[in-house]
Formats: sequence, C-alpha cells, structure tokens
Amino acid sequence: MAWFSFGDSASIRKREAQNASKRYMHECLFASMYNSTRSNGYSAGEMARKTKEEAMATREGILDAALNCFHESGVAGTTLAMIGARAGYTRGAVYWHFKNKAEVLAALINRERKPFIERLRCTTSLKRTSPVLDLRSALLVSMQEVMDDERARSMLEIMLRNDLSAESQAMQKMQREASCEELAMITAAFERARELGQLRENVETDTAARMVHTSLTGVLYCSMLEPELFDLMRDGTDTLDVVLNAFVVPGVFTPGTLPVLPPVDDKA
Repeated sequence: MAWFSFGDSASIRKREAQNASKRYMHECLFASMYNSTRSNGYSAGEMARKTKEEAMATREGILDAALNCFHESGVAGTTLAMIGARAGYTRGAVYWHFKNKAEVLAALINRERKPFIERLRCTTSLKRTSPVLDLRSALLVSMQEVMDDERARSMLEIMLRNDLSAESQAMQKMQREASCEELAMITAAFERARELGQLRENVETDTAARMVHTSLTGVLYCSMLEPELFDLMRDGTDTLDVVLNAFVVPGVFTPGTLPVLPPVDDKA
C-alpha cells in the first residue's frame, strides 16, 4: 500500500470545480479589463450595471439549460458539464454560479415557486377583506400556469421522478420545507378569514390548510401522471371548491367562478 494518496473522487471533483471556477474568474477579469478600455462612453456605474445584467443573464441561461437536462436525462444522469454545454457556457461559468447540482436544483425550485409564494402572501394582506377569495384565486391561477407554462410543468415532472441519488434526496428535503412554508401561509389565510367571520364554527385552521394542500397535491399528481383521465383546472377547481365549502360560511365565494387576483396596490 502506498503511503500517499491522490484523494478520493469527491476530492478530485472538488479540486477540478475550484480550478474551473478560477479559470472562469480569470477570463471574466480579463474580459472586464479589456472592456474597460472599450467602454464606448459608458460610465463606471453603467459598466457595473451592464456586467451585473450579463451575470444574471448567464445564471438564467444556466438554469434554463439545467431544467432541460434534468427533464431529459434525470437528476442523477445530469452533470454540470452537460448543463454548461447545453447552455453554451464553459464548465467554469457554471461553477462560478453554482457549487454543485443541489444548488442548481434549489435555484430552479425557488425560481418556479416565487410567483406562487408571492400570491399566497397576498392572501393575508390587511388591505383586503377577502382572504378566502384571494386564496382560491392564488391557487387556481397557479394551477393554470402549470397547464400553460412548459417550464413550470417540466419542473413538476422532474420532482415527480425522484430517484435514490443524493441530489434527489436533497430535492425531497426542499419539497418538504416548501410544503411546510405553504401550509403556514394557507393556515394564515384561514386565520385571517376567521377574524373576519368567514369560517364555519369550530373550524381548525391548520386542518383546513392541510385538506386544501393535500387535495390539490393529489389532483396535481394525478393530472401529471394520467392527463387523459384528470384535467388539472377542471378537477382542481371542483376539488378546491368542495374543500372550501366544508370550512367557509355560505356566500363568501361562488363555486365554479373564474379566479381574480387582487390589484397590485392591495398586495402589500
């Protein structure tokens, strides 16, 4: 047995990632110095803003490429090198923005969830007196987006195809954390509804939130797995209205109606 070691594969991959990131940093610095001599009249502030915008565009391009790679090859079957090649960037560019696949997954999930979370936050606005209507609209609009937006649909399909890889395990952990956050926000909306006298007597808000969350999760999964049998908007609307009717006093909302999001000024 040799008395020295070159290190395990994880250590080697880490060193390669660090070296790739350093090379990319040097390329960026060189490009920055080169561009500074050819700024075409831009001020220092404008050049800094331009550089930041380019970095954000690179990051978004990497995420778009990662979404396609994960959807086509699975999480375990995708490498950062594949993502970089798909995006048209060097591996160093990918490592500059993300240390590993788990970070890419987290960024993807957060990007797709952000509009949904913003809508849920609006359901407890003190400027509004219709938390049940706002909650219903937030959920139905988000389901419609899943139907219409290929990117959102692809992300959900990726999350459905979990495997035993470390990255998939990390994704499951993120899903659990996301569910806890969503449940807390839905519960808060029901709490606001109770303050306004819009809930039936003896309703436990955490129970109502769990029923809404689990029912719609079931419709979502069924529509993704068996789209010929389950229609997300049709069955999602019917399911949500039945669940809300069990907890909400009559007259607070009209089942079957189209969702209407609150005006921008009322979202604070």
